[in-house]
Amino acid sequence: MALQTFDKVWYRPNENRWRDMKLLAYSDIGRLVIGENFLEFKGKKEIVHITNIRQISFGIQGRDFVNYWVTVDYDNGKRAFFADGSLMGWGGIFGGTRRILQAVKKLYNAQAGLSSEAK
Repeated sequence: MALQTFDKVWYRPNENRWRDMKLLAYSDIGRLVIGENFLEFKGKKEIVHITNIRQISFGIQGRDFVNYWVTVDYDNGKRAFFADGSLMGWGGIFGGTRRILQAVKKLYNAQAGLSSEAK
């Protein structure tokens, strides 16, 4: 699997709940790199390295009812949320977050030993 890079990716380490009263939909913005056996987010605030994906999902996340997010469950109970933050957040609506989802699915399937069409 070739290295894929996504710039201006929104990241959250936890669900964006209404009661948290945070204005922004994301907690960090940066670059998402998906390699043959890892996923790495390098943001302005933190770096997240994921190698053991347990499950992925795609959908509306918390109080952000406009953008779809890729949810990655990894290790033992850890979770990361990603969305295309380009074009001031509109990049996800134009298919950017779905491209992230497809790349994460390829990584997940490769780790699970499945064909790229599975899941």
